[in-house]
Amino acid sequence: MASQSQSQSRSQSQSQSKSTNYGNYQHYLGPNHAPGSPPAIHVRDLRLGVITALGVDFKGRRCLDVGCNDGSVSTQIVFTKQAFDYEASDVVGVDIDPNLVHKAEHLYSLKASRVRPPAHSSAPTIDYYPMSAVLRHGRIPASVSAAPHWPSVRFVAADWVLSTDPALAGPYHVILVLSVIKWIHLEHLDEGLVRFFRKCSTSLASGGYLILEPQNWDSYQKAVRPNAAPHFAKNLERLKYRPETSFTKLLRDEGLNLCATSDQLRRPITIYCKS
Repeated sequence: MASQSQSQSRSQSQSQSKSTNYGNYQHYLGPNHAPGSPPAIHVRDLRLGVITALGVDFKGRRCLDVGCNDGSVSTQIVFTKQAFDYEASDVVGVDIDPNLVHKAEHLYSLKASRVRPPAHSSAPTIDYYPMSAVLRHGRIPASVSAAPHWPSVRFVAADWVLSTDPALAGPYHVILVLSVIKWIHLEHLDEGLVRFFRKCSTSLASGGYLILEPQNWDSYQKAVRPNAAPHFAKNLERLKYRPETSFTKLLRDEGLNLCATSDQLRRPITIYCKS
């Protein structure tokens, strides 16, 4: 019995290690949730409030969420308690982990199934139908639009830095990169970081916004662990660029200028605009 238990423990450890090779943690929303409370997908993400307060308007915009994880941010851009108060018209979420993309599709399907469509002059009502109704009658498939007026929401499993998938092609009005830039940097090194920034610039429409939630260098060092992505240790030693001192210049070189920043939350939000 002890041998079987040890085998199961090793299997779970290996599975967990494999699943977080790229920072693709399950149910990860980062440190910028409400202080004193755990992150939750049914609670409005505080970062979206900060972003809109800094002047970014999602209404009618085409948005890309890089490293979308379980789709909570992508879904909230469309579904919020005050109906479509963000009102993004087209949202694409991309994550390197197919399991997380599946979870994102599941979340979107669940939220879409609980919306009451607009009637006459009334707006759609979010979370109108109870969970019991969804369980009884089934959910709207993630691949099916609920109605002609419905925003387009898609999730794709891919490494966006390397992807040539036309389904991910811009132009976008807003690109969200929330708590993921560290993992891109550690995986693709300085050259890959520049390539990523260049792709963000070429994928943005004129006047579009790149929204970063960068991790600090101390966070990079904590990401190096023997039980997950062991190649990060060697990659970390090769990095010359630092988030605190290098990113703004690198982005400016790609035609993206810093236009707003906020330290309101525990991790900063920085917004770059394509002129």
